[in-house]
Amino acid sequence: MAAAANHFRINLSYLLMKSRIIQSLLSYSLLLGILSWSSCGQNQKESDAIQVSEASEEEQSVFLTKEQFQTMKMEWGQLETRIFSEELSLQGMVRVPVEGMQDISAYFGGYVSGLTLIEGQAVNRGQVLFYLENPEFVRIQQDYLETKSQLAFLKAEYERQETLYAEQIAAQKSLLKAQADYESARAKVASLKQQLGMINIDTEKLTPETIRSKAPVTSPISGFVEEIFVVPGAFLPASGRALSLLSRSHMHVELIVFEKDAMKLRMGQKVRISSPDSRETSFEAEIYVIGQSVNQERQLMVHAHVLDPEIERSLVPGMYLEAKLQLDPQEGQMLPSTAVVEQGEKNYILVLSEENDRGFELEAIEVELGTEQDGMIQVKPLSAIDQEKKILVKGAFSLL
Repeated sequence: MAAAANHFRINLSYLLMKSRIIQSLLSYSLLLGILSWSSCGQNQKESDAIQVSEASEEEQSVFLTKEQFQTMKMEWGQLETRIFSEELSLQGMVRVPVEGMQDISAYFGGYVSGLTLIEGQAVNRGQVLFYLENPEFVRIQQDYLETKSQLAFLKAEYERQETLYAEQIAAQKSLLKAQADYESARAKVASLKQQLGMINIDTEKLTPETIRSKAPVTSPISGFVEEIFVVPGAFLPASGRALSLLSRSHMHVELIVFEKDAMKLRMGQKVRISSPDSRETSFEAEIYVIGQSVNQERQLMVHAHVLDPEIERSLVPGMYLEAKLQLDPQEGQMLPSTAVVEQGEKNYILVLSEENDRGFELEAIEVELGTEQDGMIQVKPLSAIDQEKKILVKGAFSLL
């Protein structure tokens, strides 16, 4: 009876152990199935993604399907050989040449009258700006008329003494005195004529009836009134400053160039100029004067002519401007800026190496960058590239 009980316990232990083994095998099979299904799904997803493989530190290859190319709206392009120039970013202002700036002052003091101008008002050459009133003007006119009237008599007396001396009737002393009186009167008439001309009184039209105490002050240029320093009724002293005028007949752009860039300047270089408030609107100018010394701020002044007369007339003196100075032109290979992909400290472009039914095999080639202008950038490939090779110029940033 005891032996039968022992035999039953052994069989029961065997069955329990066998059951545990079967459960373990089922659990292991289930785990393998899950892993296999997950791996298949992952492989399926990876097959739809862009495949990037690193061939070396300098070169990478990228595979791109045609569906991905179309979905991401990518575009092909090619290297273009263009003439380009390096640009210097400069600042400057609209200036008027010295001959276009005039300070109106008085040669003789006087009281201001007839001044009706305002700042910004246009004036023409020869236009009366205001009047100066001074009793001294009356005395100068009187002296001129008196001396001029005596001049004819003194000339006749000199000629008479010259005849008498030739006939040995008059002494040489009388001749010399008549000559001195005549020459002195001539000098005084010339001097008074010049003084009257400085206060704009025409001696050809001056008579005792036209003597006046007011002298007109006229504009020497055509332009506009920049500043006014006197008011009607004020006394303007001799050499006192009354007005400042500016002529807009010619204006230029004065640019500031730093010392380090001075050796890059040449006569005739083109400058693209714009206003900081309207950079989309620009105009062209040409360098015609280069400063010959560097100032205390280590800067050099450069003057440029505006090439379009219509644009020049629209400028306002003192206007602040920004400029791009184009240096000596060079030839180089250009691509749209979107074709360059930055990766770390290096830059790459993606060149089509092979095309098949599935898509495109691209090779990443490192390039050095140069000047960037108008959305194009100069590239210098570190590996030789066929000029006819297709290059991904749009959408490349998403591949590396």
